[in-house]
Amino acid sequence: MTTSGSFVPPSKSKSAAAASARGQLQVDDFTQAKMTRLRGQFAIVAAVVGAVYATLVLTMGEYNFIPWHILLIGGSALSYYLNKAGHHIASTLLLFVLCNSFVYLFSSVGRPQDGIFFFYFITNTLCIVLIGYRYQWLIATLVLITLLLAIFAYLVPTRIAPVPQNITPQIERGIFLINLTISLLFGSYVLIILMRVNHQAESNLISKHHELAKTNEELDRFVYSASHDMRAPLSSLLGLISVAEKTQTPDETALCLSMMRQRIGVMEGFLKEITDYSRNVRTVVEKKPINILNAVQASLSSLNFLDERSNIEITLQVDPELVIFSDESRLLVVLNNLLANAIKYYDTQKSNPVIKISATIHQSRLTLTIEDNGVGISAEHQARIFDMFYRATTRGEGSGLGLYIVRETIQKLGGFIKLQSVAGTGSIFTVTLPVA
Repeated sequence: MTTSGSFVPPSKSKSAAAASARGQLQVDDFTQAKMTRLRGQFAIVAAVVGAVYATLVLTMGEYNFIPWHILLIGGSALSYYLNKAGHHIASTLLLFVLCNSFVYLFSSVGRPQDGIFFFYFITNTLCIVLIGYRYQWLIATLVLITLLLAIFAYLVPTRIAPVPQNITPQIERGIFLINLTISLLFGSYVLIILMRVNHQAESNLISKHHELAKTNEELDRFVYSASHDMRAPLSSLLGLISVAEKTQTPDETALCLSMMRQRIGVMEGFLKEITDYSRNVRTVVEKKPINILNAVQASLSSLNFLDERSNIEITLQVDPELVIFSDESRLLVVLNNLLANAIKYYDTQKSNPVIKISATIHQSRLTLTIEDNGVGISAEHQARIFDMFYRATTRGEGSGLGLYIVRETIQKLGGFIKLQSVAGTGSIFTVTLPVA
């Protein structure tokens, strides 16, 4: 019995759902952080406007209005506190009620020539921007309330607040200009903030798009090359097993077992590189004090199993007190790969193969240099030497992942790597890292 369509294993389906949920959570967190910041800034603006008007009416001798301005300032401070405490809807509604009440209070005195009606645009902007698209019914309700208040205040002056006295035409024009200026500045401020936030979101989106494109390209190459590099040792193992099954002599069996061990070592090294790559991509950088000399010596000790190690003189020019703050596991990955390459690709034709390791700190940057007089890298290969699965030589059985992992790891640590090499002369890898 056959069925059309594709079957998704439950574990993968759950993983996809979890990934989707994490992505949605990140979007929600970003939106919430943006609105929280805007809401807090609007509360501060409302308090500042209240203080400006309190100062203005004091200079005019209109003391009857001072309690209302104090109420606006205090209510804005409470809205700011509620916003910081996470009560976002309550903070927004309080700010909306305060602003609408304040504007209606003064627009109802029957002096539209003062320009107080401009502030209805501010309260309208508040509910649209701060409440968000999820509560569209609430936005529509609050916008309608603002509209009805503005129309009612214009058509039916109630004079809840006392009509200001001694308002000369010059003072009236000044108040109009103040209201117009505050409204324009506030509207421009909102637009600038939203444009900046949107620009940040677009920049993040473009950056994520480039990262995704890079990841997809690397994944295609990884699948192709990994399957090839894994198949070769497995094919060799199958062949050796077949030979071992047919052989009758202990010496041939021992040889087959030795070659099998070698093939397994190749596969193990390849799997370790894949693990290093995955760990570098998926784990966060955890910085702690690292003694550079100790890290270099630990790396060299881990490479003692290499047959070529005993043929090479290694010199260290590293201050025993040299310490930086970085991710130790990542630094060891860099050292292991660079030193392993320097050891594996030494020049067998030279009587004095040597590797020089030096480290210095200058202007808060660590410069780590690994120099060898090995076979070197020809100029035509140097531009691609850090590409995934790129191999500049057929010597050895490397996967071509090592230097790619080195570059990606160094970039994760906030540094960069530079190569100088001449074929037949040797190579110099210079790693630069922040010290903290």
